[in-house]
Amino acid sequence: MRNTAECFANVMNGCIEAGRFAGASILVVRNGEELHFGAYGRADMEKDMPMRRDSVFRLFSMSKPVTAVAVLQLVERGIIDLTDPVEKYLHGFARPRVAVLDEAPKNGDARGCKYHIEAARRSVTIADLMNMTSGVAYPGIDSPAHIEVAHCLDFWVENLRGYDRPGTVDFANALGKCPLAFHPGEHWMYGFSADVLGAVVEVASGRSFGSYLRDEIFTPLGMMNTGFVPLPGMKERMTQAYEFSPDHPGVLRPFMGMNLGLGDYPDKPLFESGGAGLLSTVDDYAKFASMLANEGEFGGTRIISANSVRFMRTNQLTDEQRKTLNWDSVKGHGYGNLVRILEDPSVCHTIAPAGEFGWDGWMGTYFI
Repeated sequence: MRNTAECFANVMNGCIEAGRFAGASILVVRNGEELHFGAYGRADMEKDMPMRRDSVFRLFSMSKPVTAVAVLQLVERGIIDLTDPVEKYLHGFARPRVAVLDEAPKNGDARGCKYHIEAARRSVTIADLMNMTSGVAYPGIDSPAHIEVAHCLDFWVENLRGYDRPGTVDFANALGKCPLAFHPGEHWMYGFSADVLGAVVEVASGRSFGSYLRDEIFTPLGMMNTGFVPLPGMKERMTQAYEFSPDHPGVLRPFMGMNLGLGDYPDKPLFESGGAGLLSTVDDYAKFASMLANEGEFGGTRIISANSVRFMRTNQLTDEQRKTLNWDSVKGHGYGNLVRILEDPSVCHTIAPAGEFGWDGWMGTYFI
């Protein structure tokens, strides 16, 4: 694999020298065999800490496929059904409402725009959450729903830091009281759907979401460096998050803010975010990814059935819903169960094969 190693090194080191990122860790596995591992650059530039194989990453949205697997486990066991209304598990989603704009926002900014609230035509279902067709928004300014969710998250972060109860279900119920961006099933839209699913798993299983993932996915797969809180020794191995300096192109500076209510990863988070909250290492996540590649089994341990994995990697969107699946990164793809599925490589100009599936995270994590 010498040529492959050289290619990875050339690309990664070139990007690091150009200031695109501080460091990277890459692991390539095929049919259970490791073909390549490489660690490049720095995990923390201020501490002059090199990227290592055991470096700990904030997964952000690479948490979502883990949540999808947890949901599919419960479906297999007959505990939940994908057609179940979410209010069966979370009272905050009873009688959902939709915020409808009465005037077009200017340059994508809906602040100050007139809108009205109407009753949703139907309940939000588990399938809606799995396919991001729920209408549950992320915080933002794109629509009144995004703005209301932003207010909800701000309140949660600023006022509930001392909350002494698990917050996952409470946060999901608070989201359920926010208006939806559209009627359930109308469109595809990225949002807090996976976080709501984490609360569904918690209620349906009778365990905290983090405990469920640990017992049913992480421990069976040997993922001992993965979870919502840093385990002993993990904080010392955590990679520093960086952002581009607005005043100095090509210069990175430490990112000190919060995103989606996640910041410095305290010993007890405000809520266990099924959409963005997990910490992990490249080897740990490779076990999860290998399990999916091997249709639900890894190292002699079966996590979900082969049929569930085939379902997971099958597009779930209608032609109408796919019209709003319009990011450049998902051209030629379908979507379902919190992953994208490559259907037409020619559309996205890739030599990857049709059927490839996976997802990525806000900080640059990526798996296929």
